[in-house]
Amino acid sequence: MRRNPGLLPLVLLAPLSMATWLGCHAIAGIEDRTFVEPGGEPDPDPVSEQCASYCATVMESCTAEFQVYSTVETCHGVCALLDPGDPLEPVDNTVACRARQAELAGLTGELAVHCPAAGPGGAGTCGSNCESYCSLRAGACTPELATHEDCVAMCAGLTDAEMFDVIENHEGDTLQCRLVHVSSATVDPDEHCKHSSLMPVEPCVDPEGSAPSCESFCQAVMTACTGELSVYESTEQCLAVCAALPPGGVEDQTENTVGCRKYHAYSAMLAPTPHCAHTGPGGDGHCGSDAEPSTGSTGNCESYCTLLETACKEYFDETFPDQAACALDCSALPGAARDSGYSVASAEESALSCRLLHVSRALGDPTECGAAFGDSESACN
Repeated sequence: MRRNPGLLPLVLLAPLSMATWLGCHAIAGIEDRTFVEPGGEPDPDPVSEQCASYCATVMESCTAEFQVYSTVETCHGVCALLDPGDPLEPVDNTVACRARQAELAGLTGELAVHCPAAGPGGAGTCGSNCESYCSLRAGACTPELATHEDCVAMCAGLTDAEMFDVIENHEGDTLQCRLVHVSSATVDPDEHCKHSSLMPVEPCVDPEGSAPSCESFCQAVMTACTGELSVYESTEQCLAVCAALPPGGVEDQTENTVGCRKYHAYSAMLAPTPHCAHTGPGGDGHCGSDAEPSTGSTGNCESYCTLLETACKEYFDETFPDQAACALDCSALPGAARDSGYSVASAEESALSCRLLHVSRALGDPTECGAAFGDSESACN
């Protein structure tokens, strides 16, 4: 057979040419590209075998009022952000733990027991709801707080509905609503990250006009405002002050109401220094009108007189003909003005702050009424 001598150099040069091209390709830092048709979308990240199996099981086992994901794509998105874990030891905040709970839901029929644990939060069986919420939000959205630990700490101030249903929990001011939307944010962050904020954002809000509960307010403020920024000495004191104030509505932001203070308690989760004082017994001029300080309308005085009449009714009636007279008398006191910066730690530094501390105590102990009025024997005169 006759050989073609011209082919031999080409054959010998081919590997060298390919090596040279690959070397230049690597040196230039050019990455492999996947061709996408004009106007098309690149293929999504592949779903792992573990996530595909887990999501198929949980979507089949947890249905109706026990459904934990709106779509299988949402399940895939959540799964991709979780620690895979060990199927031989299915525990903690892992996919393996959730997969086992989903399997148990199907095997036992005890959906109320196993489906919440199989969902995005873990429900205390596969990690805490707050641990999971913060991990998912850090993976899907821009974090609101500096560290995971900070997020978990503030998350403790959210109301836990103690159940999980992706339909029922789609709205409402609960941790579960935020879990629903942070799960959706793994697929559509632009739409759902804002809904999953620690701050209540539609649809994770209570209906407009509804009164906030004292329990939920105190849970939020006692979580957000601690140490030198504490405005109540105990949860019991917070509950007593709350019960003496007008409840208002959850939409309040400036009124002398519990609703306004709860709004600022949420704000304090993200920025405690300015907002904790606004959640205190006086409202610090942010929860209560300060429109006419000369008449006692300082915010702090309005709240103080409301609490004083409730805690020390007999003293109040002997001293003032009405709330307006009390507020007018109060307006001349140091600490009456807006932004006086009330805290338990600094309460003795001004007359009204001192009286606010003692009137808060007087709601549970009438012997504090003298100091609440600023009598001559107290430090609050």
